[in-house]
Amino acid sequence: MVAKKTKSKGKKRISAKKLCSRVIVREGVKKDGTLKKGFRYVKGGRVVKAKAKK
Repeated sequence: MVAKKTKSKGKKRISAKKLCSRVIVREGVKKDGTLKKGFRYVKGGRVVKAKAKK
């Protein structure tokens, strides 16, 4: 009898989006996705530092 070769299971691949989101950290956003104090959302979903009202 000849032993059959079994296909080795490779590492589970991570999508590029998930990989990049771990590396690129937006300023003003906590790890859980909430805004830090002193930051706000503007049109288009960008996060900017909030200016004090005069």
